[in-house]
Amino acid sequence: MNQKQDPIIAAYRVFGLEGDEDFETVRKTFRSVIKTVHPDTSGDQSAKAVGKLQRMLKAYEVLRVYAPRYHELTITPEEARKGGLRTVFVGERNVMVRILPYSKTGAVVVPVGDSKWRVKILVRDVIVDGGQEMGKSEKKARERKAQELRDMERSEQESEDSAGLLRAFCDMFVKSPPAARLANWVRSTGKNDKAA
Repeated sequence: MNQKQDPIIAAYRVFGLEGDEDFETVRKTFRSVIKTVHPDTSGDQSAKAVGKLQRMLKAYEVLRVYAPRYHELTITPEEARKGGLRTVFVGERNVMVRILPYSKTGAVVVPVGDSKWRVKILVRDVIVDGGQEMGKSEKKARERKAQELRDMERSEQESEDSAGLLRAFCDMFVKSPPAARLANWVRSTGKNDKAA
């Protein structure tokens, strides 16, 4: 194993963790375990208990620097299909995140040049999944999307109607032989003359 990784793994083992838990998990575990060892709460002031406390404090200091931190990034299904680079503000700075094409919810990526952070991808269509807590811009976006869907349905219906007329024209004039077309035309003009 890498010598740089050995102290980090050992620090995780002090708390009984596996080795790639995020800093929030480390902090919760530290707070629960430290109460059992601290002389003020446990009442045990022996050298062994103080040594264990010191090892836990040192392990916590190591993991404070090296334990990964998670940041959630919400992207749309279209962005998930395309993939690409995104700039994300994590901690106190902007980092670049490479999103692989066809990423799914729960995928974890490491920002370029910052191995301390892990970015968890959430694929969510904000317009469809929006709830009551949405603001004015989200409402406008949702209404715009609904209008686009209505317009698209209307245009599909119009194109189907046009296709029906075109199909009828083809059946009447293109598919039939010339003599039948002439006979149909004579019949239709004869009906029009009688109606007038």
